[in-house]
Amino acid sequence: MASGLFGCGFLAPAPKGDLVYCSYSKSGSAGLGKDYCELIADVDSVPKVVVALHIGNRFNDPEIRAEFPVEKAVVDSLCKLLADKKVYRLNGYSLEEPITGGYAYRIYMEYASGEKVNARWYGNKVKDEALAAYQMIERFFEPWRQQARTEIRVQRIEEMEQRFDRLSAAVKKGKAYPAMEEDIQELDRYMCSYLWQQDYEADERGELPQTLKRGVLSQDALYNLLQGDFPRP
Repeated sequence: MASGLFGCGFLAPAPKGDLVYCSYSKSGSAGLGKDYCELIADVDSVPKVVVALHIGNRFNDPEIRAEFPVEKAVVDSLCKLLADKKVYRLNGYSLEEPITGGYAYRIYMEYASGEKVNARWYGNKVKDEALAAYQMIERFFEPWRQQARTEIRVQRIEEMEQRFDRLSAAVKKGKAYPAMEEDIQELDRYMCSYLWQQDYEADERGELPQTLKRGVLSQDALYNLLQGDFPRP
C-alpha cells in the first residue's frame, strides 16, 4: 500500500472542543510485544494516564501496567501541545510497506466535538511530521512511563528481598522452611538475569526510594548466600 496523507490532512481545520482521549502505540512483530500510553479524559470523570509496556512480549521484558489519575491541567497542556504542533494535520496518514520485522506505530486522538485524529505507519519511508509528532507525544508520557517502571521495580526488589531475608535467616539458624527451595531458585534466577543488573543500575542512578531495603542488590551478599550450605528439611 502506498504511503500518503489522505483526507486533505494539511488543509483540515483544527478539531473543536476539549481533548478527551490521546494515545500512542508501538506494536512489534515476531513476539516483540506492544507498548502504549493513553490519556483518558472523559466528561464527568477524573482524567487518568494508562501505561502498558511490553504487552505480549515473548522474550525477557516483564509486562508493566499502571494507571495514574491526573489533573485537568495535564489534559489542557497536552491539548495545547497537539494544537500548537498541528498534529491534527496527520489525520488519515497511513504507511504500509512490505518489510519484515520492525514496529507499527500509531497516534490517535478524540475531541469532545466527536472529531478524531488517526495516523498509522509501518515501514521506513515515514514522513518527518509523523515521526516528530510521535516523539513529542512519547516525551509527554515519559514521566508516567518512568513512574510505572519504578513501581514495578520496587515491587520486584521487595519480593526478592523477602526471599533473601528468609533464606539468610534459615542458613543462620540451620533450619529449613517449606518454601526454601523455591526461594533459592527464584533468587538464583534473579541474580543471573538482566533484571538484577537493571535494578542495580537504577539504584546507582538514585532512582529507588531511599527507604527501600535492598540488600539483595549487593551482588557479593547474594552470591555468597546462594553458594553456601543450606539446611536440610
